[in-house]
Amino acid sequence: MKILIVDDYAETKCSGIIAECKKRGIEYEIEKGRNSGLRRIICKEQDIDGIILDMGIPIWDDEFTEDEREGDDVLRELHRKEYNIPVLIFSTTQSYYKDECDFVVDQMTDWNILQEEEKFFSFLEKIEK
Repeated sequence: MKILIVDDYAETKCSGIIAECKKRGIEYEIEKGRNSGLRRIICKEQDIDGIILDMGIPIWDDEFTEDEREGDDVLRELHRKEYNIPVLIFSTTQSYYKDECDFVVDQMTDWNILQEEEKFFSFLEKIEK
């Protein structure tokens, strides 16, 4: 099983998710921007079982401007191309588009709250099927 994490601060913000993936033997890759995330998804869609997506990612890796909300663009493109890869949004920024996408499993905002962690475990159950 392989998860793609699209988050510009994945190493710190997603450290709990990464630790859980390592513990369970789940492969993961990290992309830091909208363009690199979409390129990875489009080029190797069959290799990805699930996506962890931040809403506040930049367009380009390692480039930051104050009002980045490129996660919704990733969702729009997945919807447009009719990819049905399960997505778990991991962001405090709300998505304007997630309700349009039946492949969005849930949105979690924190790793240190049990209720939020349960959303991640539900996401894993969905992609393991």
